[in-house]
Amino acid sequence: MSRKYDDSLYDAQWVRDIPALLALDEVAPDLFRNRDNQRNVYRALFGGQIVAQALAAADRTAPDRTIHSLHAYFLRAGIDSEPIDYRVERMRDGGRFSTRRVEALQKGQLILTMEASYRSPVAGFSHYRASPIAFDPEKALDETTFRTLRAEDGRSYGALFGGHYPIEVRLPGKSGFLERNGTGKRHYWLRAPGAERCDDPMVQRQILAFLSDFMFAGAPLSRHTVALPGPHLFVASLDHCLWFHRDVRCDDWLLFETDGPNAENGVNLARGLIYNRAGELVASMVQEALQYPVDPAG
Repeated sequence: MSRKYDDSLYDAQWVRDIPALLALDEVAPDLFRNRDNQRNVYRALFGGQIVAQALAAADRTAPDRTIHSLHAYFLRAGIDSEPIDYRVERMRDGGRFSTRRVEALQKGQLILTMEASYRSPVAGFSHYRASPIAFDPEKALDETTFRTLRAEDGRSYGALFGGHYPIEVRLPGKSGFLERNGTGKRHYWLRAPGAERCDDPMVQRQILAFLSDFMFAGAPLSRHTVALPGPHLFVASLDHCLWFHRDVRCDDWLLFETDGPNAENGVNLARGLIYNRAGELVASMVQEALQYPVDPAG
């Protein structure tokens, strides 16, 4: 979720440790409370934080099964100064699948609802679509290079990354970021160094949920404008859907292939595939966001 843009929030306000951000306290049966919040540059809570914490709450009630999909709706912008309560409903526990519903509340008001489906392993077929581009983040643009290019550009667009982010980013070039991209397709690499100390696959998937919302909404914007946060845009995520296909390590580079196949009436659609260094498809994602141009002077 996003509201009024504030460029000063880029550097100082990001947590350094995603695993610590995902820590929850159980305050009653199936009711969990977070310890920390992550504000974005639009003065609202970062949507990836709320989704990841909601997943962490649901995971606590299905420890013997593996998440394979989640569908979340953002209902209100979160407030960084207030804790979030995550109320989990155990909708079903079947022979192979379990379903959980999570409500995220601040001051008694819903800010997010999410349904998550868990499975037990079963033998079956296996295939995936191969990675679309060569996996070489070490040769891509790093944060320092991109900040230099942005400074040379001179326009009032967001920094995209600051020096205090818990996420490292690599870009193949300026297209789709500092330049419009007529195809609406964007590729970028992300990793979370703090995930290195987490060997629990469940926590790695929670971190992936956090990462999946980072920069994702920019795909459909890249066909129309410079797809960076800034005073020229209103942006508010409406929902977020994520399918987990394989185990993942978020401390190693992950390739995000995203596109924006539709934009209409201010509601834009983004789709994405996430690959690991071996070229395996580890997750798929879809999101709708409310996005439209605004007058920076207004």
